[in-house]
Amino acid sequence: MTIPTAVADRMERIAPRLYWWHVQDDRIGGAQSDSYALDTGRGVIFVDPLPITHRGADRFPSVAFVFLTTAGHQRASWRYRMELGARIWAPRESVGLIGEPDRRFIEQTPFPNDFRAVFTPGRGLSHYAFLRSGDPSILFVGDLVTRRDAHSPLQLPAGAGEERPAVSRRSVERLLTLDFDLLCLSHGGMIDDDPRGALRELLERGV
Repeated sequence: MTIPTAVADRMERIAPRLYWWHVQDDRIGGAQSDSYALDTGRGVIFVDPLPITHRGADRFPSVAFVFLTTAGHQRASWRYRMELGARIWAPRESVGLIGEPDRRFIEQTPFPNDFRAVFTPGRGLSHYAFLRSGDPSILFVGDLVTRRDAHSPLQLPAGAGEERPAVSRRSVERLLTLDFDLLCLSHGGMIDDDPRGALRELLERGV
């Protein structure tokens, strides 16, 4: 997928060491797309990073890693490799990448800085969530579940529920076996108020 033309102009701190930025994404009809940065104390990690102005990102003069949940979330990753020195990690089966990532991973690949990849097929068969242990513990879920805005319930992304509903639901069920405090969506922002309950409610609605 192409890089969005919309560019964020600021990051917001939304939890200890966790930052968020977003755009109204012209590639998906102006819906919200979200990105995250985590300052681990041992390097900054971008997850599915969207374009942001230099002024908006000036708190981070360098970035250790970019982690991609799926090939469709390359976004501005290659810019950050060129400008900020980030090393890009992408799912092993990723196709259509602009360049060759520094590392291709599977679920069993050891990750730095207390991250762990969790295989979550459904919205594509090469899709991962990232669990970062700590206080708080954070789960980045990519495109597996989304919501229209902060006041909307979670849903499976358009098409995923029709194409692979059983696979998607099993991946959501798997997330509920993990221990996390914050749920970070690539479309719909962060959920910090009972994120596990939000996932259970999605399954109970049967969508």
